[in-house]
Amino acid sequence: MAISLDFIRDRIGGLRKQCEGQEGASDISLAHFTSAFDVPAAHWSKMFHESGNYLLSAPYLASLEQHPYRGMCFHYIVAYQREDPVAILYYQETDVHITNVDKNVDTDKVGDTSSFFSKAKGVIASSLESVKARLLIQGNLLQSGEHGAYFSESLSDEVRATIVDAAWRKIVDANKSGKKIRCILIKDINEDLRKQVQILDKDFASFAVQPNMVSEIRENWKSFDDVLEDFASKYRVRAKKCIKQAEHLLLKEFNADDIQKHNDTIMQLFKNVEAGADFHMVSIHPRYFVDLKAALEDRFVLKGYFNDEDELIGFYSYIKGVDRNYASFVGLNYDYNRECSLYQNILYNLLDDSINDGAKSIDLARTAMEIKSTMGAEPQNYQLMVKHLNPITNSIVKRFIQNLRPKEWTQRKPFKD
Repeated sequence: MAISLDFIRDRIGGLRKQCEGQEGASDISLAHFTSAFDVPAAHWSKMFHESGNYLLSAPYLASLEQHPYRGMCFHYIVAYQREDPVAILYYQETDVHITNVDKNVDTDKVGDTSSFFSKAKGVIASSLESVKARLLIQGNLLQSGEHGAYFSESLSDEVRATIVDAAWRKIVDANKSGKKIRCILIKDINEDLRKQVQILDKDFASFAVQPNMVSEIRENWKSFDDVLEDFASKYRVRAKKCIKQAEHLLLKEFNADDIQKHNDTIMQLFKNVEAGADFHMVSIHPRYFVDLKAALEDRFVLKGYFNDEDELIGFYSYIKGVDRNYASFVGLNYDYNRECSLYQNILYNLLDDSINDGAKSIDLARTAMEIKSTMGAEPQNYQLMVKHLNPITNSIVKRFIQNLRPKEWTQRKPFKD
């Protein structure tokens, strides 16, 4: 069904107050929607195609909306300059209980001593509502990287920051989820935009997390054999050894029926990995893989490893983008991980699949950075910004957050050149 201009105008709120003094911003307005099925398809699609980011596509976002994590709801903002769309922003709203924070940061570098960290963490865990309360996230908790917004190249960073600032305020003011939003998180924002947002609102605290790892695919790579050829000797020897350890396993691409059939095992293998994760805010819906395959069809790929007893012992999944593939969730039976080098083979297979798909890169997310760098993945650094809407609570959060440091790791350089 077509969305009328009158319907859009009903959703639009002006930015004139925030934009005073910002050249080119005074004629920008925002339209707010709470379902991907209400968003003006032509306008969102125009901006998505400009971005080239498949994780901002309507089919993908609608699939997340159909079977969300428990209690999660969604917001979509379209920014207009006069009546032309110039930006899209995507939000997830959920109850978050942040655990394992101490695994995600280097506690020796928080404040003067680790005891400050322990005290601050204790205060936060016991008294700060944001740890268990309603959080509004600009971005996608299920994927690492800059997937929360796209802006037309014609917009300056100052105007982009003004849109970011006004968008979350508009959502908070119009919130109808029945739960009061307590905290704002702007996830994976680039440094130039972060600085401008910070100028507009100094109450935000910025902090770094582990980098997102991306493998660029060289033009001369036609198969994984070409990757091996470009490896330095010791990395080539190690890779061949890992591949040999898994050569008895059957690797099978799952269709929709296969995912449905093996879903219980897939979820258990995923939970094995999730349990050992350094940091996660939300888990996935039990039907996440089934529904994502139904929604995205060939753009969502899931492959499973079977042993000689025809037992599913691991899997990996990814989303085919425009020029970039996006690694999604993996699952492992750790009894086989060491003897079969299962995780290392998952990384090799993800790269091999991306080469065969004609992708220019594969986004590998932000876990296990060192092992990913052994296959040539490079770090992409982003900042996160957080603000609690209670000023007193925010002053404690800000002091704590601004001193967090990601754990150090060693980047490997596997290529000959």
